[in-house]
Amino acid sequence: MRMTIPLSLLLLAASLGAWLGVRAMQQGGVNGGGVFGRLLGPLHGVLGAMGLTALVIALARHPVPARMGLGGFGAGAEILLGLALLLGLFVVIAAWRQRRPAGLLLGTHATLAIAGITLVLAIASLT
Repeated sequence: MRMTIPLSLLLLAASLGAWLGVRAMQQGGVNGGGVFGRLLGPLHGVLGAMGLTALVIALARHPVPARMGLGGFGAGAEILLGLALLLGLFVVIAAWRQRRPAGLLLGTHATLAIAGITLVLAIASLT
């Protein structure tokens, strides 16, 4: 129950990120196309940052029990999602400079975020 809010925010951010990724591949831009796409990019980032913040708060109040091998999942999720946030800032910098970010940057950002969300999902389902 305590991981519901962080998980919900992160899954919503991931859904928007997936939509933005598909639109960027279709149209060749990072903003997903049009005004609607330009608004969803910042919303994706804000929801992801809010999800990470909610996760840090939830884990500070209710540490993950070491039973069932979950001991390092909380710290691992925080690290992975923090790195995804950092790489997301590099995507924003590239977009401000009117450049298309490298595919490796986008792929690494998505991979770290998905791995972090997977750990949060494991915590939520097993605690």
